[in-house]
Amino acid sequence: MKDPKHAYFGTAAKFMRFAVVGLLVMGVFMALNWFLGKFIAEQAAFLCAYPPALLLHFYLNKNWTFKNREKVNHQQLVAYTVTVLVTFIIQWCVFSLIRRWTSWPTWIAAGAANVAQMTVSFLMMKLRVFVGSTSKTRA
Repeated sequence: MKDPKHAYFGTAAKFMRFAVVGLLVMGVFMALNWFLGKFIAEQAAFLCAYPPALLLHFYLNKNWTFKNREKVNHQQLVAYTVTVLVTFIIQWCVFSLIRRWTSWPTWIAAGAANVAQMTVSFLMMKLRVFVGSTSKTRA
């Protein structure tokens, strides 16, 4: 039987790694947007920067956050894609509701929406995407 204290700290450590990955990926995404924006339209730069950022997000979370050593498979990619879509919708809705119901500045609303999205994203990845018989169970 697992020690509940160990399980809690293991999950907390994973969540901290998940947050670090999120910040790193955000930086890469922003840098790619900035660089590509010098050569192509803003919307095109955004769209072109998004796939490499998602690939980095997937890779770092799989290998570092959740220490999942399984070979990437179709089920994992589908679960990740669903997670990205669901959490994007959550983030958009939370942002929109905060902006509608409060006078918070846009950047604070965006941050709050990101926290909501990040929490759901972490849980979905932990429970649905990067679970497998070869995943390490310790932090």
